[in-house]
Amino acid sequence: MFSMLRHSTFLPILLALLLASGCASKHIANEEAFDDLAARKAEAFTGDTDSALDKAEDALITARNENIALYSPLHWQQMNESIKTARKDDLAGKNQQAIEAAAWTLTLFESAMTNKQKVEDRLSVLLVQKQTLEEIKANKVLPAAYQKQFEQIKALAQRIEAGRDGNMNDDISDLLEDMQALERDTMLELHWRPARKTLDKAEDEGVDDFAADTFRAAEKLTEEARNTISDQYPNRVLSEQIGKRALRAAQHALYIGREAEKIINMDIDDAEQAALRFEDYLHQLAEALNAGDLRNMAFIDQTLALVQKANELSVNIKAPLEKRIQELTSRLHTLESEASVPVPATSKPKLSQP
Repeated sequence: MFSMLRHSTFLPILLALLLASGCASKHIANEEAFDDLAARKAEAFTGDTDSALDKAEDALITARNENIALYSPLHWQQMNESIKTARKDDLAGKNQQAIEAAAWTLTLFESAMTNKQKVEDRLSVLLVQKQTLEEIKANKVLPAAYQKQFEQIKALAQRIEAGRDGNMNDDISDLLEDMQALERDTMLELHWRPARKTLDKAEDEGVDDFAADTFRAAEKLTEEARNTISDQYPNRVLSEQIGKRALRAAQHALYIGREAEKIINMDIDDAEQAALRFEDYLHQLAEALNAGDLRNMAFIDQTLALVQKANELSVNIKAPLEKRIQELTSRLHTLESEASVPVPATSKPKLSQP
């Protein structure tokens, strides 16, 4: 009799949750056992609505922190609906109904956590790859592609949740390939795309023709970066390094092209002013290095003189530091030697006989 009463009490809750969450055609595996489980929990909270609601709210918070929305999406939907029902019944003074809805939330939570473990075991390779994608910020770099794959993982988790996971190995393999392709595409966006965009900018401005050799060298390095990253995208250090080299080469081509265009389009007066500006740049360096006024020299000679002065200053700075390092190293060795010498034991004074 009591079992029938419990069933008749909790069945409307189950039906309401399924309809409210749009899951009437998507059932959780072994859902028929939840009625008795929820009834037992409700018994334990008889007359204590506050305690039932508090535990249900705590379970919802824990479920959110455990990312149950991904691992057990059907459970998560029904948990949210049941806690809403519990809150509504509590405000309406329907204490027993609030306890029953809260008990249902707790039952769903326990089942959801069990299902999470199943999902972690069955979809482990996908979850590891998902973490890899998040580490390289694929969710921000290519958000639409990432979200599509996230939903596919969620759909597979839902199949496990519904007990329909008997033949999904091919689906897992296919999705893993797609996720690895997204990792590759993300690495290309991060480390190849900036160089390609810079070269495109040079072409749009029409300055690539004014620095043809430099531009061709940059294009070659950018294509090399694309091929290397495509083949070795899991190697993040290598991808970043070759991407930076390509970007610098592309930026160099862009700026050389711009400067070359200016030179080609100069008239006599503009050419003189350009030469004076460049000379002033060299003079600023000379003043900073305390190299004197070198403007009576050709640009190449000024440059060589500035390099020589910089090297001299480097040696003058480096020599005292190296000497100090040698002194400290020697002192450290001395202290280590002193510390390694055993201290002789002191003899105890003999006591005089009375």
